[in-house]
Amino acid sequence: MKMKSDFLKIGKQSVYFSSSETMDELGDNYVDVIVTSPPYNRGKKYSSDNNESHNDNLPEQDYLLFLENVWRECLRVGKDKCVFYLNIGDSASDQGISEKVANTALKAGWKRIQDIIWVKSIYGKGHYTPSGGNKRFNNTWEHIFLFVKNKKKYVLDPKAIGIPYADKSNIGRYGNSDMRDPGNVWHITYEKTTGATVKKGHDAPFPIGLPYKCIKSVPDTEVVLDPFLGTGTTLAAAEVLGLNGIGYEKYPKVELIRRTILSGRKYRPQPTILIPHLDQTIRFFDKIISNSNLRMAIPKTKKDMENLKIVNDTVQKLGIESKLSKKIKRLLKSDKTTGKIDKFIK
Repeated sequence: MKMKSDFLKIGKQSVYFSSSETMDELGDNYVDVIVTSPPYNRGKKYSSDNNESHNDNLPEQDYLLFLENVWRECLRVGKDKCVFYLNIGDSASDQGISEKVANTALKAGWKRIQDIIWVKSIYGKGHYTPSGGNKRFNNTWEHIFLFVKNKKKYVLDPKAIGIPYADKSNIGRYGNSDMRDPGNVWHITYEKTTGATVKKGHDAPFPIGLPYKCIKSVPDTEVVLDPFLGTGTTLAAAEVLGLNGIGYEKYPKVELIRRTILSGRKYRPQPTILIPHLDQTIRFFDKIISNSNLRMAIPKTKKDMENLKIVNDTVQKLGIESKLSKKIKRLLKSDKTTGKIDKFIK
């Protein structure tokens, strides 16, 4: 670990305490993946340890030109196969600003592929300010715009961040693994609520699961860049994935960035629990409990066995341990002859 007044090195992560409008430290065609969320220009608080502050209330044209300059520099340092994930959301006061920001990337030379929707909260699961007032509904999602430098050179690996099949009969039909493309709606919750700005040290950090998924979706990645590093979450994801990361932050909170990157080494992705599987599990337990009869769980067909495995897998992912769940595990391991199962239930 090495630190100078304008540079921080932690593991494979390098942080430059300067503006990303000029990234002279990086050569041309150097970066594989870029993941960032820029200042939103809404008067949010972006300040350094020395209380130097970014002006987050620029005239709109100045703000958009500033971003265009950064994206053009990102284009220079990106490889031909570079993939650029740009996260930004709208608010009540500036509906549509996200599209204007996306257009600055187009003006800089990036090619737009698609819009991924990051769902931050579903029925209270996640984190956002729960106050829409009486004039609108609260925003519970944000954009992740997907850009590339060269449409012919880039490659994605959706199954690297895939989800299991809800219908297990699809295994073998579309491939031999129990993994499918997750689609372009990502539900990524915060590990825990982050509290007040003074506790967070930054007004708008995204959860590590967001850059983790973005980075992991691009095969053969060696170098990751975040031109607006903030708390350092992108480099925390790069660190846990064992990749070289580079971040630029003109107004750094150095110890916060250090802690964030180091905490990334402990990160483990949350298990995916499919809604159909969760519904199936709830129905299963409701049926068994309401009838007070585990005998109803005895698998009589191959389909019954698959359904019981799904229930067991869901229970494990939920971290639920009960007498009933333990019996289900034993049932799955037991000899499936009627006599032995009857003995097991008794």
